[in-house]
Amino acid sequence: MKTNADLSHPELKNTCERDCAFTLTDLLVVMATLAILAAVILPALAGTGGNGTRTVCLNNLRQLGMALNMYVGENQDTMPWPNWGQDSSPPCPRGWLYGGTPNLPYNLYTGILAIDTTNWPMHRVDNLKLGVYWQYIQNPDVFMCPVDALSVGTALWDQRNNKLSTYVMNGASAFYPSFGNNIYGYKTCKMSQIWSPQCIINWEPNPNTGNNFNDGANYPDAIGGPSMVFHVTGVNVLAVGGSTRFMSFADSVGEMNHNPKGQYTTGLGLLWWNPITRDGHGTGE
Repeated sequence: MKTNADLSHPELKNTCERDCAFTLTDLLVVMATLAILAAVILPALAGTGGNGTRTVCLNNLRQLGMALNMYVGENQDTMPWPNWGQDSSPPCPRGWLYGGTPNLPYNLYTGILAIDTTNWPMHRVDNLKLGVYWQYIQNPDVFMCPVDALSVGTALWDQRNNKLSTYVMNGASAFYPSFGNNIYGYKTCKMSQIWSPQCIINWEPNPNTGNNFNDGANYPDAIGGPSMVFHVTGVNVLAVGGSTRFMSFADSVGEMNHNPKGQYTTGLGLLWWNPITRDGHGTGE
């Protein structure tokens, strides 16, 4: 994690205003409706093979998108902390997924498979309640792709520090901080600073690679970016505006490779969209 950018940078200021398309009441009604429909149709969809599980996963992301936009609407357009890093001094704030340090997901990472497997159904809700999304989504299964849920109790799953969610958040909203995650005072950008509502905020990383689940956020690079592991031919992603889509492998690779660090000719991408740098990357990356 990286960078030394100046917080007085003019792009850190809210430079534009967006009209609200929905009121908070509208969004709550829609979320309640989705929850009812999910309870009725998603068990059937999950049994229909690859397309069914992909649909369940996209519905999960859609609900995460609604939670994001309700949170932003209630917090002066400010994006939630992406659970980037685990600093203890000063402690990280509450994030989208779980509480700040020292409340890193507890009782879920003992390193002993049998204990972690036993603790997971008992303590995952306790941990999710500490995150800011729980007030909008009080269903732990929404945070897990049904394909990934099959890995619970395996040795590979037990290596994850964060076992709460299949999905990770784009660290661009916190400017990809490094050299101590408090380099920007745990600031996050305003949603209106993000150049396009199609910019990607959540995806499923490769569970077989490195520390992709060491916390709740990743770089959108070839290591921690969207992976085809769960859906074979492409990846499910959520945009900051709340839309979801199944992105082809070629498109996801193109976005991960968009605008290599230090090259400014092509503008910000949909994955690399850090609003305080010209290339969308982190300054200390």
